[in-house]
Amino acid sequence: MASLQEVRDGIKTTLENNIDGLRVYDVVPDYAINFPVAIVLPVNINFNVAMQRGTDQYTFDILVAVERGNSRTAQDKLDAYITGQGSSSLRQAIFNNRTLGLDNTDANVTGVSNYAADVNLNGIDAIGANISLEVFTKGTS
Repeated sequence: MASLQEVRDGIKTTLENNIDGLRVYDVVPDYAINFPVAIVLPVNINFNVAMQRGTDQYTFDILVAVERGNSRTAQDKLDAYITGQGSSSLRQAIFNNRTLGLDNTDANVTGVSNYAADVNLNGIDAIGANISLEVFTKGTS
């Protein structure tokens, strides 16, 4: 069984090791950040996926954002992170490393939502979107 902290650490390590230049935070930063950025946000935890806590399900939104500057250029940069494949794709990085370096763990990117041109992170205008991630891990009673 992987704890919430271990899963968040695994997501951070997986993305940092597989996407050049992406800064990944496994907690919400309260200090100045550098772009491009991915922030791991827990959304839901289900402890009852299988009988007698055989499986736990963690659901995350990963906020991916790039500094705004020129809207077209920024959106092109963001698109490279949220697309289904490629060297900057979060989905591809997770797909190729589904265990997140953890035992009894399987991760899967399920979609993209909230594409927005008006994201503000610590006073900096950005363009961002949420990547939906489901992580299943062995539960314990």
